[in-house]
Amino acid sequence: MKKKSIWLDERDKILPKIDKDMEVDVLIVGGGLTGLSTMLELKDSKLKVVLVERNTCGHGVTSRSTAKITYLQEKIYAKIRSLVNEEAASTYLKSQLDAVQLLNHHIKKYKIDCNLTQVSSYLFTNEEKNVAKLKQEYDFLVKNHIDVKIEKLEDVPNIMAIKVDDTYTFNPLKYMHGLKNILSNHIYEHSKVWDIKKDQDYYYAKVNEFIIKARFVIMATHYPYFLIPLLFPFKNHVETSYIGAKKVSKAKNISAINIDKPCISLRYYQDGGKNYLIYLYQSYASCNIKSIQENFLKLNKQMDFEYMWSNKDIITNDYMPYIGRVYKNDDTFLVACGYNTWGMTNATLAGKILSDIILKKDNPYIDALAPNRKFNISKLVRFPIDVGCSIKAIIKSTKENGNNRKVIYKKIDGKRVAIYVDEKGCEHTVLNRCPHMKCGLVFNEVEKSWDCLCHGSRFTLDGDVIEGPSNFDIRFP
Repeated sequence: MKKKSIWLDERDKILPKIDKDMEVDVLIVGGGLTGLSTMLELKDSKLKVVLVERNTCGHGVTSRSTAKITYLQEKIYAKIRSLVNEEAASTYLKSQLDAVQLLNHHIKKYKIDCNLTQVSSYLFTNEEKNVAKLKQEYDFLVKNHIDVKIEKLEDVPNIMAIKVDDTYTFNPLKYMHGLKNILSNHIYEHSKVWDIKKDQDYYYAKVNEFIIKARFVIMATHYPYFLIPLLFPFKNHVETSYIGAKKVSKAKNISAINIDKPCISLRYYQDGGKNYLIYLYQSYASCNIKSIQENFLKLNKQMDFEYMWSNKDIITNDYMPYIGRVYKNDDTFLVACGYNTWGMTNATLAGKILSDIILKKDNPYIDALAPNRKFNISKLVRFPIDVGCSIKAIIKSTKENGNNRKVIYKKIDGKRVAIYVDEKGCEHTVLNRCPHMKCGLVFNEVEKSWDCLCHGSRFTLDGDVIEGPSNFDIRFP
């Protein structure tokens, strides 16, 4: 079994590092789907745009997605109706419909070979108590002129399912490679941003040992580095999902997700004569994870997988993403994050919104998805839950994880370290605190990484940062 995402089988050229100071109009920080989508939208403008990625483009959260291009997104519209209002839910639905069409348009316009497949998407339940909730989602979709049907799903046990047909699946890494080929002259990989400061009308970003001077900065990272002004850690929580891929005799043109617990999500993938079922089983708020290895064992009990991996998503307190201005009335510093497990559509949508703000174009979703949107009374229901989860994760992380007998916790020269002893008896020693907010780290024995349960940072076996919000390694010494 391969303990990695099936998408990471794709190989791509490595792009060069930043090797000089430069001055640009727009600096994009982050080479995931958001960053590359934004760069694509700005491609034909007269602006000089540069993108920097600290690792390899697409090898972060994008590479661990189930990669559905759909607007049928679990109970998200019911949640938005409850926490905001029906108008907001309808606006978000329209944004997802537009994003599905936009992503489909980009793939066809640029002739990107990424296994794009039109599929029927199902939302289902196998619990009587959830039938009424599913009917409410059906009624909401009908009211918003969606061609939705009530139709049983054959692939998993269910007592009711609803279906739409205008959705897709694809290979996200092949799509990212296609974007890289189009935009590669202005992308720099293995180029880490250490600091960003503003002086008058320009930002000065220290990237590796060089300086990039820019009029606009777009933070297209999975989790923003900064804590202020958004107070981001207290307006969301991190959710971890467990995913497997298994060879099957036939790939069906369907995708599905339930509204029950545990969460079950599935889709199929066909490539080069091989057929796979991609299956997600269980999602947890990261602060509630007791054992990463145990969660993988629960996944593997569902069926024998050829691939297994985990993914982390940011869940916002109103279930809508944060896309746009960090500071009100300031178009020069923008952010996109908090996609609530639906990154393929929202990253594509973010590219359009961010580029439209910079190019001063109208966009119907700028106000609705603004990071500084109003914090209404209904959201107070979620706020203490998210704050509590963050605090719980911090407290939990300070306790040494003595359940893993292959990890030794100790102090060396006054510093807390964790030591993993691998199968060959080699020791891998790292600092046992995440540089972001000093949370303790848990060893992920399946994927061989050090994981932060607080805010989702991940590090390699020897301490190199894989994904943020941490911007620093945990190597020792």
